[in-house]
Amino acid sequence: MLLYMNIKLKLSILLSLLALLVVTSANAAVNAPANINSKGQILFCTELAYPPWEMINPTTNEPEGFDIDIAAAVAKGMGVSAEHKDISFDGLIPALQAGQCDAIISGLANREKRREVVDFVDYAIAGNSLLTKADSSASFETLEDLSGLKVSVAVGSYLEEELSSANEAIASSGKEKMKIVALAKGTDAFQQLIAGLADVYLGSTDQAGYFNKQKPGLVRLASPQLLTLTVGMATLHKDKDLHNAIKDSFNAMISSGEYQEILDKWGFEAMTIK
Repeated sequence: MLLYMNIKLKLSILLSLLALLVVTSANAAVNAPANINSKGQILFCTELAYPPWEMINPTTNEPEGFDIDIAAAVAKGMGVSAEHKDISFDGLIPALQAGQCDAIISGLANREKRREVVDFVDYAIAGNSLLTKADSSASFETLEDLSGLKVSVAVGSYLEEELSSANEAIASSGKEKMKIVALAKGTDAFQQLIAGLADVYLGSTDQAGYFNKQKPGLVRLASPQLLTLTVGMATLHKDKDLHNAIKDSFNAMISSGEYQEILDKWGFEAMTIK
């Protein structure tokens, strides 16, 4: 009888350990690199001022947004948490190089020049348009139509580069160049428009809907979608293990349906990576 009870106890313990292993595996489908696993978190450099991609919730004072949810899900897939260090957009890659964070998630466009420094795991396709205040009747078909106007944009972004290129074409045609107002934070660039200090704001197409949801009748789309870019999570070339872990965790999110749930939550269904 005693022998039977011992066998039964051992079997019970074995089954409990097996169940714990299954739960742990489900919560951490991907092995995190040793340095990430040891500290229990991935620290992302993020410019927390580009709603609805990333921003600070004024009530909780915590980060929220599409990128925040993507980062949290990726980290969860590795059995760790996601934390964010607020860095101005033009300082994201320098901060990563300086060791201030492990990775970047901040609507960062996957560009050839950036790939010289970092590796990307693409997670969305973003469209960009021109926004004006709702009471404006202005409309534009290309960036070159912005001749003579003040245009606000986030500094150091792909969008700023495109505006500069358009300015060269405007100058070549003999027209007055636009004045580019590039500010460190996307929210500050947007406020230039609202305050009447800029005629037009260049940002992601989804922002018109987001800002009008916050305050109906605030802005309007003044152009079709002019620019499309792929955005990704970035890591340094030397951190191949972390790059691969992020990639594997993100792919697991796609398979499980969690990625689609996050897209649906933020109204980003059209931005899905195929």
